[in-house]
Amino acid sequence: MTIVITGWRSAIAEEFRRLLRSAEVTLHGKPMEPNFPVDVQRYLFCQGLLRPKKIEDQTEAEIKEGIEVNYGSIVLACDLIFAANEFARVCIIGSESAYRGSFDENYASSKALIHRYIETKRLSPHQQLVGISPGIIGDCRMTTSRTDVHNLIRRRDEHPKKRFLEAREVALMARSLLYFQPYISGTIVRMHGGLQ
Repeated sequence: MTIVITGWRSAIAEEFRRLLRSAEVTLHGKPMEPNFPVDVQRYLFCQGLLRPKKIEDQTEAEIKEGIEVNYGSIVLACDLIFAANEFARVCIIGSESAYRGSFDENYASSKALIHRYIETKRLSPHQQLVGISPGIIGDCRMTTSRTDVHNLIRRRDEHPKKRFLEAREVALMARSLLYFQPYISGTIVRMHGGLQ
């Protein structure tokens, strides 16, 4: 079997690849490239672009790129996949920022749009489209590269679990959904650890 993974270098994608059987073929996909495969059975979209600045401080090109990476390119790829492949199973990594907001409002808004797409896209009976909405992932670059360490410590200490989510936990959920849960579709699995 083959799976296409976008966001190849993300911590989630790396952990996901570690979980696969050695016989599984993984392809590094880039949704905007003309040779993006649409005939594979499984897809994991792990791509994301979070900027350390508010939307009013972003250039027009940065705003456009954020929307393209976090929403537009994924939707275009999925529409092609579902039109060509009646057995396609797709998991998209969203974000709790879609519900709670983010310092980068462009990121949060784009993730909200991708969540809405997942919940409303019409599929054929054998197709699957599901999303995962992780909270702060402690071992992802989006978190480890932040400079507001005091804010992260405070948020971790105030969290019901007293820790952040790990990339491996998200990868395990994605693997379960794509390989063992075909009935789960059109929904977002929220991984916020009980944070209300």
